[in-house]
Amino acid sequence: MPLLTVEGLQVHFGQHENQVQALYDVDLTIEPGEIVGLVGESGSGKTVTSLALMGLLDPRSSRIEGRAVLDGTPLWDEKGERRTARRDVPMAMVFQEPMTALDPVFTVGYQLIETLRVRRGMGKAQARTESLSLLDAVGISDPKARMRAYPHELSGGMRQRVMIAIALACDPKLLIADEPTTAVDVTIQAQLLDLIKSLAKERGMAVLFVTHDLGVVSETCDRMITMYAGRIVERGPVASVLASPGHPYTAGLLAALPSPESRGGRLATIPGRVPPPGSVVEGCVFRPRCPFAADECALPQQLLPLSDAREVRCIRSHELDFEGVAS
Repeated sequence: MPLLTVEGLQVHFGQHENQVQALYDVDLTIEPGEIVGLVGESGSGKTVTSLALMGLLDPRSSRIEGRAVLDGTPLWDEKGERRTARRDVPMAMVFQEPMTALDPVFTVGYQLIETLRVRRGMGKAQARTESLSLLDAVGISDPKARMRAYPHELSGGMRQRVMIAIALACDPKLLIADEPTTAVDVTIQAQLLDLIKSLAKERGMAVLFVTHDLGVVSETCDRMITMYAGRIVERGPVASVLASPGHPYTAGLLAALPSPESRGGRLATIPGRVPPPGSVVEGCVFRPRCPFAADECALPQQLLPLSDAREVRCIRSHELDFEGVAS
């Protein structure tokens, strides 16, 4: 049974006639202990999906439709309103920029201890002991000294480890990691990826890994979901999708990856840009940027089975051959 089931997720921003739609009927599942990559350019809907699941969208300026169930508990009711208090949901999120996610006026120790007291009902002494254990678990040396430090006194990689520790303090069954390695160098990035993978394995924790970096997906994730303009356009096992993408958008993202063969030359690009929320495009939403667009692409597109455990939102997916794009 999936840990997370999302069906028909739609998100609208704005009020009345000024309302725009950002997500269109997003369906996804995540199994216990599974790491799923959610990929796409900026503006594709990855972060909005994450914030909707976390209940962090302002209800005064947004509206949620659809169904989401985590570990048997609905995340919102039929009206899109939060049904379960956030502190009671076994889910946590690591944000892209830890310097803005951490409170600059409180020490690392204070923020960890308060999280444990609120989310897990611990006393102060027990929370302090658990905080030291969590800092050690995420690879922070001299945890006692770091407990007294303020966020600005730590390096970017150290701050992100603190954010992971705070997320773990919530004892999550699902961790949402939103571009957690964007603001660090490649060496620290590799360490953080190894840390997230090892924690997921040790704790049996599922991870929704939000990223635009397909290199990260190939090293970290079991399955991947490609999003474009608020829609899922492809999903399947990572190895299968990267070896032979079924959607032109996924193929374009892969072709843009640097490789030894591209040294000294121009990298491939996808012309144009992601349409802003609320844009009306007939048929395939990727059609204005797609080099393989044909007349039938003006028709409404559905997610179609491509092979076992693979689905693609492209009417021409069985005709097009992107074999070798990922090599």
